Amino acid sequence: MQEKRPTLDGLEQVLELIASDPRIPPNFSGWIRASLRSGGGKNRVLRYILDHARSGGASPRILDVGAQFASLAVYAVKLGCHAAAVDYGPAAKTFQKVATDHGVDYKECDVGAEALPYPDNQFDFVTYTDVMEHHSFSPKRVLQEIYRVLIPGGRVIVVTPNHASIYNRLKLLFGGSVNDDFDYFFDTCADERIYEGHHREYTRGELRAALGRAQFQVLECRTFEQDLIPLLHYLRRHRTRGEIFPESRDLLLCALGEIWALLHLPLGRWIWAVGEKTGDGKT
Repeated sequence: MQEKRPTLDGLEQVLELIASDPRIPPNFSGWIRASLRSGGGKNRVLRYILDHARSGGASPRILDVGAQFASLAVYAVKLGCHAAAVDYGPAAKTFQKVATDHGVDYKECDVGAEALPYPDNQFDFVTYTDVMEHHSFSPKRVLQEIYRVLIPGGRVIVVTPNHASIYNRLKLLFGGSVNDDFDYFFDTCADERIYEGHHREYTRGELRAALGRAQFQVLECRTFEQDLIPLLHYLRRHRTRGEIFPESRDLLLCALGEIWALLHLPLGRWIWAVGEKTGDGKT
């Protein structure tokens, strides 16, 4: 495989490719393009996969669980990987058609009730990012399914909000809530049968325990911040000077996050964890 490195320009091209597809509903296009703001997370995952892929020229086989519009999987294909993806919901059929045309094996799957639609020992890496916190159920069976479809020595990459971040601590200290916006939850989502926001966030210790109880050997479990560079990149490309002011809070938080990182304090907004499958896949 000819190795390439993920870049923000490359990710932006992938997002534009998906957002401009005529099959994508217009109300989704802006959301897809705006995800560049936090694009450093996807590129972080892809860099890890390229850096830890097996030597010998074989292309890494990747499964993205909770893929949404499949930008990570589509970009992985363009970087020379074999990529599959699963998600579930009203838009999944549309995303499936678009992603399939770009080389992704995208399948619908309700991970809360169904087994992953792949055989044992199939993938080198499974990405499970920005998903756990949205489950209205325990992620145990999902992690067990991920363990099953990974090859021995394969790795799961988990990214999820840090419930013990300094931002949550400060909110509670001053009488605020660490849950999703109350007006959005109470009024905007009043007619939803199942709320699609965050149901449960995790601490580092809880995420480490979850991986361990699903038989993974935990290789990494640390906090990090949303990268400042992707946010600046997005603002330069998609906002006028007058429109940047509402984003100043995120800019400040990202800048503060650099301090926690330099001091090696576990206060960041996100948890990054990597688990390795060391057994034969039987759970």
